[in-house]
Amino acid sequence: MPARIITIMNQKGGVGKTTTALNLGAALAELGRRTLLVDMDPQANLTRGLGISHEEVSAGKSIYDVMIDHKVELAAAARPTRWENLTIVPSHIDLSGAEIEMVSMIGRELRLKRAMGALAGSFDYILLDCLPSLSLITVNACATATEIFVPMQAHPFALEGLGKLFEVLDLVKAEINPELDLTGVLVTMFDNRTNISREVMDRLTAHPRLGGKVFKTVVRQNIRIAESQGAGVPVIHFDRSCHGAEAYRALALEVEAQRLGANDAGGQKTTSPAASAPSTPPVASAGS
Repeated sequence: MPARIITIMNQKGGVGKTTTALNLGAALAELGRRTLLVDMDPQANLTRGLGISHEEVSAGKSIYDVMIDHKVELAAAARPTRWENLTIVPSHIDLSGAEIEMVSMIGRELRLKRAMGALAGSFDYILLDCLPSLSLITVNACATATEIFVPMQAHPFALEGLGKLFEVLDLVKAEINPELDLTGVLVTMFDNRTNISREVMDRLTAHPRLGGKVFKTVVRQNIRIAESQGAGVPVIHFDRSCHGAEAYRALALEVEAQRLGANDAGGQKTTSPAASAPSTPPVASAGS
């Protein structure tokens, strides 16, 4: 069975994209799922969050080489991590200039998809961590994936940004990748004590295009998440009993339930991540 290729994106920064990619990937790997993380942000926070230094990245291939050199396939830049079942394609600061270098390329929107090659057959999940902008790099991720997960802050401004995100999704589906679909929204920075967080959650679950697609797992601030990222260790290995670890394990089970549901349905895509989820939302923290 080919990998589920999931783009984790939101044009807003600081909503938990990298935190989600890092810790969801680690939790899926802990479940025994072969997981590849692809760091598509020139800030390389996902790469550093797994304890890989700039010097280590510079000594080998990175996503930058994949994007600008048609001879470099994604497999050439993939490297194992310290944790079983978890592999990463690291990023490099040079990626910040890749879009200018790609301007004259033929089929530049499909560069990543073509570089994927047969690699998808070697993994159960491939998570693409995007930078906080609707750039050519992000379009490449959307052209490659079949699904989009959107971490979203429990804030009114986040709801306003949904319209632009749907515009991009519809455009990519119409022009480049008809298989792409938004299959999960993860609410971050949630505080059940505040009316605004509860209001945002209610509006999301009632949104006509998000029916059944909002994960029951929610995330809130937790210092152990930030500390784990500083140590270059996923939180499920940094502090197994903290709220962050518990929440990302719960999120992994929701994501895995989607996959199992699709198999039971004969390969049809499941668009209800809330199904089979725990009745009480676990909580974690969200960072970058």
